[in-house]
Amino acid sequence: MKKNKGNFEKFNTIIGNDAHIEGSMIKSKSSIQINGTYIGNVEVEDSLVIGEEGKVEGQIKASHLLVAGTIKGNVESNVQIHIMPTGKIYGDIHCKSIVIDDGAILEGMCKMKTDQGPLNNKKETSK
Repeated sequence: MKKNKGNFEKFNTIIGNDAHIEGSMIKSKSSIQINGTYIGNVEVEDSLVIGEEGKVEGQIKASHLLVAGTIKGNVESNVQIHIMPTGKIYGDIHCKSIVIDDGAILEGMCKMKTDQGPLNNKKETSK
């Protein structure tokens, strides 16, 4: 089975180190790299990279997320979140797969997505 890896080499949108942007939402079907500061929500169908100098304050949804900078807000990924040694997430995450490198910071709850539906909590009775 082929693993679905994110597109971390080619970005259609890059927010530079010196940029400071405030808005309600960035929405994209293609990859984004944030090296500056963005205050607002981000929704990316492909890969999202928060560079070492990057900072995001808001909710994030992305298929693949690579964090080397700082996120303050809740994060959701339907594939994978990778927090690098310099990465920091202050918020809850909901993902299918997560990698947390030594030195990374995650302050929040982590809830894993599964391919299966919710577990059936009903007790089975024997007849």
